[in-house]
Amino acid sequence: MTWHWKELLPVDRFSVRTSNYITEMDRLTLTLLYQPLTGAISHSLYLTLLSQLEKDQYWSNELTHRQLMMLLGVSLEVIYEERKKLEGIGLLKTYKRKDEDGGATYLYELQPPMTPKQFFENDVLSVYLFNRLGKSHYRTLRERFTLDKIDHDQYTEMTYAFDEVFVSLHHSEMVTNLQSETGNALKMEKGKELLSINDQNEMIFTQFDFDLLVKSLSTFIVPEEILTSEVRKMISRLAFVYKIEPLEMSSILQQALLHDEKLDLLELRKKAQEWYKVEHGNEPPGIGMQKQPMNQQTMAGKEPQTEEERAIKFYETTSPLELLEIRSHGGKVAAADVKIIESLILDHQLFPGVANVLLDFMLYSHDMKLSKALIDKVAGHWSRKKVKNVKEAMQLALLEQRKANEASTQKVTQAQAKKRSGQRKQPQKRDKLPKWLVAEKQEQSTTESKANEKPNQKNEDEQSFEQMLEKLRKSKAQKGGK
Repeated sequence: MTWHWKELLPVDRFSVRTSNYITEMDRLTLTLLYQPLTGAISHSLYLTLLSQLEKDQYWSNELTHRQLMMLLGVSLEVIYEERKKLEGIGLLKTYKRKDEDGGATYLYELQPPMTPKQFFENDVLSVYLFNRLGKSHYRTLRERFTLDKIDHDQYTEMTYAFDEVFVSLHHSEMVTNLQSETGNALKMEKGKELLSINDQNEMIFTQFDFDLLVKSLSTFIVPEEILTSEVRKMISRLAFVYKIEPLEMSSILQQALLHDEKLDLLELRKKAQEWYKVEHGNEPPGIGMQKQPMNQQTMAGKEPQTEEERAIKFYETTSPLELLEIRSHGGKVAAADVKIIESLILDHQLFPGVANVLLDFMLYSHDMKLSKALIDKVAGHWSRKKVKNVKEAMQLALLEQRKANEASTQKVTQAQAKKRSGQRKQPQKRDKLPKWLVAEKQEQSTTESKANEKPNQKNEDEQSFEQMLEKLRKSKAQKGGK
């Protein structure tokens, strides 16, 4: 498992560079469009790195990451995680150089954000922004970056052409000798490049299996002609957002083909959206890492030998959405539960594997129901405890359950001691409870009394996480049977 301190140290130096203009419009786009997706700390990190570039300078002096920690007021681990968000969303490129003294120097190359037009036409970012802000806020924000179209037919263009204003140079005035003083002045120095603005600030997707897609295409389709570079990028984005597998994408691709065997990208996007609505309804997909990151997996490349290792492997290789689908026996996950998953990953910044443990713990502890308020409380606790991997989460869940059992046992002991002392109980006002709740309370009291009479019962510390879940599941099943 790779920890942040194996990748980055406070003494490691860094410098900031940009080969593109960062305009005021870019800053507005970063704040209003990117910040809802990356969070405030990533936004602050980008602007802090940008502030190291003085006016008309595009390469900063060297600083240490300790200085960056002081500027942001956060730990190096937070900087490392937030930096990855900027890299993933296409705002930062990171390069590392090993130094002779054994240290490392990083180069952070800032990338300008997409233009509002590129952003709202991007299949990935626009959908996630819609999901984060909601329909009303999303439309209001998009309206802010919208212009009224001009009907050019009502006007007569009067723009002068270049050759109507400028004249051609005479032969003697043209530069013909690159060895001349003028020719050398026009040539760029070696190792230099001019500032520019990228046409498209692209995010990189590497997970889609294009080989399987090609094999599944109809024999009448020539992949080399259809799957151009632009089409491949579109397919990768659509597959990521709408969770489309290669075989399903093959069918969607063939539906989007026109009669002359040309592919219309807008039609491809439309067909992908129609497929998603049929499969998942109108609720837009949410953002979130699919599975536990490889650098936080303890069972990566290992074959589990024990029940605990099998549980860890399951949580690490399953996405939270898949976990809820499994617990629902293949049923559709409710939109409210999907938002709980998003909140765990985005708001509380839990890794997917850790979120899986929390979801399972809450499901089996509360009769397969998810309470957002309670989950937020526990997730906030786990986040403050900086739980990063599945094993840590399982140990913490066991600790929580043990404390709950001890508190319950203590109540029973106190009640029995009071009863033995012969003290008269003061009459208490009793609230009227439904019969099913009274029966459940009586059953719970009986169960706790029996548990208290077993001196040789196994200590909760010795229980495995999966044993705890099984115990909770059986307890709830017995109650449901009665």
